[in-house]
Amino acid sequence: MEQLTMQQLCSFVAESKKFSDRFVCLRADDVRILSRYYIIGYRVMVLVGRGSVDVSVNGRDYRITQNDYLDILEGSMLQFKAISPDADLFCMITVREFLMDALQNVVPAPNNYMFRLAMNPILHISPADSITLWQHMLLLEGALANLKHYHRAEMVRLYFKSFVLEFANILLQENDWQVPVQNIAKKDLMMSDFMNLVWEHFRDNREIGFYAKELCVSAKHLSRVVKSVTGKTPHEIISREVMSLAMQLLRNEGLRIQQIADILHFSDQAAFSKFFRKYMGMSPAEYRRNF
Repeated sequence: MEQLTMQQLCSFVAESKKFSDRFVCLRADDVRILSRYYIIGYRVMVLVGRGSVDVSVNGRDYRITQNDYLDILEGSMLQFKAISPDADLFCMITVREFLMDALQNVVPAPNNYMFRLAMNPILHISPADSITLWQHMLLLEGALANLKHYHRAEMVRLYFKSFVLEFANILLQENDWQVPVQNIAKKDLMMSDFMNLVWEHFRDNREIGFYAKELCVSAKHLSRVVKSVTGKTPHEIISREVMSLAMQLLRNEGLRIQQIADILHFSDQAAFSKFFRKYMGMSPAEYRRNF
């Protein structure tokens, strides 16, 4: 199985379904050709209007059906396994830069939304709300397809932002989420930003200094804040995410251990095995045999 990069995806997606190399919007027939790949490092959002889709997220199998919404964070590994013949869906795949550009620093989701996704990436939406979201997606699809529109880029960003805000409104109303407040404690904001960075980068960067630099604080200050909020060090948080994904991937017999080491950006299989043994007390091969 091959990892799919955004550049590869954009190379075989029609111009009318992509925005530069930062955003694509696919339908069911487009998604079917992705089954031979796994996707990791990108935000993936799927809205199912009809039929069913079988996916694997970090080695765990799910089925999404009519009125389901799948939201995959950058740090998760996604594979499309099967799509029913009658399926109708929208699948958006994008990068953090496009999200930030389109949303312009608006954070519409509830404060604990990211944590909820880490537990379950599927949300079921009422039929009425699903229709509303579908209408927003049709507008976005139309904006992408209109290649001659003088303001195509602005329209794409506008309709994407409109979709995200509508979805956030559904979450806040149907699930009785609390609206995000502006006076959140600074340490909680930093912790949230740190976790977002970890989910995006834990596969390829495990150095505390990297996260501290991204957050414009010292490594010592970041360590103090994370420890006060979670009782764990930043290194322990990062390593936990690496180990969680490693264990999920090891349960997939179709992946060789060397492939898993590559996915997690270890220098070689030996380095991955040393890291894994430190936390599990056994090698990746032993874990796979005992699972």
